[in-house]
Formats: sequence, C-alpha cells, structure tokens
Amino acid sequence: MFIQTEATSDPASLKFLPGRDVLPGRTLSISDRSKAAHSPLAAKLFEVPGVAALSFGSDYITVTKNKGEWQHLKPALLGAIMEHFMAGAPIIIEQSVDAAAPTETDAVSQKIKDALRRVIDPELGYNIVDLGLIYDVHVDADGVASVIMTTTTPGCPATSYLTEGARACTASVEGVEMAEITLTHEPRWSPELMSDDAKVHFGIR
Repeated sequence: MFIQTEATSDPASLKFLPGRDVLPGRTLSISDRSKAAHSPLAAKLFEVPGVAALSFGSDYITVTKNKGEWQHLKPALLGAIMEHFMAGAPIIIEQSVDAAAPTETDAVSQKIKDALRRVIDPELGYNIVDLGLIYDVHVDADGVASVIMTTTTPGCPATSYLTEGARACTASVEGVEMAEITLTHEPRWSPELMSDDAKVHFGIR
C-alpha cells in the first residue's frame, strides 16, 4: 500500500491520499480528540502527538497539527493509516438513532439549517438552503450530524467549495460532535426545489 501526501494552502494541514476509498461521496470533520469515539481511524490518528483536527473525504485524509514538524509527524501518521486500512477496519462506526431525545436533536438540526444559509452558491449568488440543495439534515443523540445535499448539476465546478462550506458550517453548530456531508444527485435538482423567497428572487413563478 502506497500513501501519498499533498500540501494544502494551510501549512498546518497535510493531505494524505491512501489510494483507496475513505468516505465515498462524503466528508467528515472531527475537530478534536474528544469527538473521535465513533471513528477508529480518527482515534488512532489522534494518538499521534501534535494532531489537532482531522477531515476525511472521498479519497483523502487531511490532518491538521498544532505542534511539531511534518517530517517528524509523517512516519507515525503514515503507519497509523496503513495499519488501519490493512486491518480492514471501518472509518466510522454508524450509530443507531436514539428516539428518546427528539426535541434536542431537532433543535440542533434547525440550527444547522440556519448555519448552512451562510454557504452561498458562487454561480447563483444565493444560499444553498433556499436554493433547495439541502435534502436532509439529521443529528443523532451522540451529536453526529449528517447532511445530505446536492448541486445544481452533477458536474458543478463549485462542488468542493459547497460541500466543504457545508461541512464547516455544520461543524460550527453547538451540539455537533462530528459533521458528515453526503453528496447525491438522486433526485436531480430542479428550480422547483427552491424556497418561495428564492423563486421570487430569481423571478420564477
């Protein structure tokens, strides 16, 4: 197994490409060690001194450090990633829904939707919630937030920008322990999915 590394725009973050699927069609942000209980890989990576945060994507793992040099951190990180994939362990352990606390989780879901309005589609200049790009928001009793979203077209050039923006806004909401974004094009987006306010804005009747 050969794992590549790739620099990012942030010198404190480094992208690892294991050459295998990580979270196909999804992104997951884990902001600190206390929130890694549902991810065996995250728990293992946080054992490396200096690891501050993690982000998983379809085929990558981004590690953010708060101390140390990459030349010293990389061997331990590469070893942990290789050991995890060679063992065939899951990236995340799916949690069952706890129906005992619907009020609290519903409130967090609404806060997430409000936060997602900060993500503006750069082509249409309007927020992704009222555009109808958010299909579902769910928060389980452990604070794992799952957002299912789409883009206006399958080949949308702003896909990474929108999904990463959605991930960051979701993770910023109080009560969210982990943020998971799933991209889908089923059903395909259409203007009919816009909110009434968005339709008025775009002159759609």
